[in-house]
Amino acid sequence: MNEIRIGMIGLGGMARWHIEQFGKVPGVRITALCDVSAEAVQELGDKLGISPEHRYDSYEALIADGEVDGVVSVTPNNTHAAILKGCIAAGKPLFAEKPLTRTFEEAEEVLELYRHNPIPLMINFSYRNGAAFQHARKFIQAGRLGKINHLFVQYLQEWGAPPSNTPYVWRFDEKVTGTGTLGDLGSHMIDLSQYLLGDRISELQAMLKTIVPERSDPLTGQPYDVLVDDFACFNARFNEGAIGVFQTSRNAIGSGNQHEVTLYGDQGTLHISTLNDQQLIWTHPKENGVKETITELIAVPPEEGLNPWQSFRELIRGNTVSEFASLEEGFNNQAVLEAVVRASQSGGIVSVASLSAKPQ
Repeated sequence: MNEIRIGMIGLGGMARWHIEQFGKVPGVRITALCDVSAEAVQELGDKLGISPEHRYDSYEALIADGEVDGVVSVTPNNTHAAILKGCIAAGKPLFAEKPLTRTFEEAEEVLELYRHNPIPLMINFSYRNGAAFQHARKFIQAGRLGKINHLFVQYLQEWGAPPSNTPYVWRFDEKVTGTGTLGDLGSHMIDLSQYLLGDRISELQAMLKTIVPERSDPLTGQPYDVLVDDFACFNARFNEGAIGVFQTSRNAIGSGNQHEVTLYGDQGTLHISTLNDQQLIWTHPKENGVKETITELIAVPPEEGLNPWQSFRELIRGNTVSEFASLEEGFNNQAVLEAVVRASQSGGIVSVASLSAKPQ
């Protein structure tokens, strides 16, 4: 089959990781670039040998490029909806970063358009890709935990804590990001918990907090008020009855990138963490009726992980690709984020289904 030609929108650090990974996929080549930074476009364009006519400063132009077979979007949240709409209108396959959109209202608009004109699409909730999380999903599907009664999910980082003196960047700007750590890290917690359980959150109660209320502009030093959360917690009920306890923070000193899930079932407890993505911790009763437990460390080979870059190639070729988040799942994720915000504001319990008349 002909070579798959990829256009990249957004050329920051995460985009460069995607470019590196696509470079390992046979039959795929980056052929077009777009960024608001002319310097970034020139640097990467020269490095990748992109012809000048396929270097863009507008995402609309890249999407319209007839020599681009699929689009990879790695941009701040305030452009997610527009790029989704553009690709849907053009019928162009899209590999997009989470969250689906900046706001729930934008997500509703995108869902409506998509249902009328669906396109090949993957939302990159990247922790699904990890070998340990993939093995845990199979472990759960095999029934080894029995009925799952409750779970604890956390995603902790330290880069926003006071000792770091982190300046005011786009992730703290409500007009760009929508919510703070909730949409950034919390969206991963929501997706991974629902993915592992094969179930959806039905209702929740929540609290959001801004621990560092003011940050300085990195160029001028001018102080800016931070209006988004940098800590979020919520308790959630799943459709089939499990209860989840969730917390996420950018102020957890000592936590570089600590995303983990502990599931408590009738037959034992399973723990998965990014701190060791090639291991599960499985605690369960001993056999023969002995009233003691045993803890096993289950090694997971790295090849159990998913390869989203190779899968996007297959999606563009018209092949079926499973295990990655669909637009509908991205919409559901956005609905749960919105429920967290409303529950924090009201102090009550919010039903996810009550947010919209559109089926999820």
